[in-house]
Amino acid sequence: MAFGTGMRPAYRADEGEERGLPREAAVKCWFTAGGRAIPLSMKIQDEDGRIHTVDGIRVLHCEKKFYAGIPAWEYHCTVNLGCGVRNCVLRFYPERCMWRMFGGEN
Repeated sequence: MAFGTGMRPAYRADEGEERGLPREAAVKCWFTAGGRAIPLSMKIQDEDGRIHTVDGIRVLHCEKKFYAGIPAWEYHCTVNLGCGVRNCVLRFYPERCMWRMFGGEN
């Protein structure tokens, strides 16, 4: 038998520090009437300084997380980066109005 107060904890689960090498991304997205962001396309810069446009982002699932106390929406996606379809994670930081892409490398 479990006992509890029925109250939710006052703290938020934190994912800790970010892992992986982020790439800054300029993301074009649609915001629904309920405030949910849906990424549509993005531009990213490669190691040589060239800017690539990525269309047709397919969102597999999305969840809200906290990294060192900073809220972020994490979108697990598949994208076509020219070298084929890759899995990646897009993170939107609403307090900073900033997007970052993790993964997608060969």
